[in-house]
Amino acid sequence: MGNTGIYTFTTVNPGATKPGAAPFISVAVFARGLTNRLFTRTYLPENEEALAQDPLLSSLDPERRKTLIARRDPDGGLTFDIRLQGEGETVFLDFQ
Repeated sequence: MGNTGIYTFTTVNPGATKPGAAPFISVAVFARGLTNRLFTRTYLPENEEALAQDPLLSSLDPERRKTLIARRDPDGGLTFDIRLQGEGETVFLDFQ
């Protein structure tokens, strides 16, 4: 928060949008210097089978796919790094 680039929020784990689908949290990014907001998804890491079958994730190169999957912390929380550019840049979605 503030100038550190760190964000936090509290929520419940999302459910699947349909049976067998990988649960995700929709994310919109607003930042100084961006003309338009950016959209991405944060997928939960637990259901590997659903992640493997997800149409969006399976369309991506494995290295790019990793940028959409959060890491579970020892305390049960999630860490999801959003990188706007450079190595490990987050996959952003183009909604028309």
